[in-house]
Amino acid sequence: MSEAVLFSTTQENPDLWVPQLRRLAPDMDLRLWPDVGSPEEVEYAIVARPEKGDLARYPNLKAVFSMWAGVEDLLAEPSIRHIPIIRMVEPGLTAGIVAYVVHHVTGIYNQTSYYNSREWKHPFHSNFTVPQSTCVGILGLGHLGIPCANALVHLNFQVIGFSSSRKSVPQVQSYCGSDDLPEFLSRSQILVSILPRTPQTENFINAKTLSALPPNAHLINCGRGETVCDEDLLEFVRNGHIAGAVLDVFRKEPLPPDHPFWDEPNITVSPHCASKPDPVSASEVILQKMEQFKRGEAVDGTVVRERAY
Repeated sequence: MSEAVLFSTTQENPDLWVPQLRRLAPDMDLRLWPDVGSPEEVEYAIVARPEKGDLARYPNLKAVFSMWAGVEDLLAEPSIRHIPIIRMVEPGLTAGIVAYVVHHVTGIYNQTSYYNSREWKHPFHSNFTVPQSTCVGILGLGHLGIPCANALVHLNFQVIGFSSSRKSVPQVQSYCGSDDLPEFLSRSQILVSILPRTPQTENFINAKTLSALPPNAHLINCGRGETVCDEDLLEFVRNGHIAGAVLDVFRKEPLPPDHPFWDEPNITVSPHCASKPDPVSASEVILQKMEQFKRGEAVDGTVVRERAY
């Protein structure tokens, strides 16, 4: 039986991915959805938001490799509950998140939105502070959060992190667990959320969380929209406790034109553009992981279903 590999996406551009995969693995039997031939021959799948329910067609599927870091749509597919899912962890995706976070953290620190308001006049007086006086809290200190923390440490910001388990990151104080959360939040003048969507993180950023942040704190969310309670965030931005928010992810995308986020001057909206996988480096990573899986080795990014990431 042929060991075929399915390539299936309703979101990514095959013209960018397929040539890279074929260049790196010219002998691979790559099947482009929907022209997949015999479904029984497909043993591996490379996907990004595949057609809903389509993965049920492949009875000999051994593993699914996601082109994205987020895998909630794959976890919701009942037909592959018994099949390993490997999420994307690759340099291009990481670099994009780091650039987005650093851009917005430094923008908040430098008050660039205030400069753009045309309200300031010469001479401009501000209470100058050095980066060490600004504490950035990384909510989700994992594959993406740790590189962001390292970049901000390099810029001399105070950096702390919160995650499901305690991490050892140079010059970053690590918090974990419900007992640590209040202190972590109370120190986070800029809260950067890179949380995945799981049952535990749904509405994690809510009135209780926001009220625990220091007055005039800022929020940057480039994780998942479902981790933020929209109504609570709007309330705290409008009452001034949250000085501003930068949001790249939302419960419904594209963000509906009548959503109140658009009209709130202290909320910056971006179109889920914080990062995208680079087809060149990501294709190489996927093929490396596929070979590791075939050899029975541990594969970085294998989803733990109990954690949902």
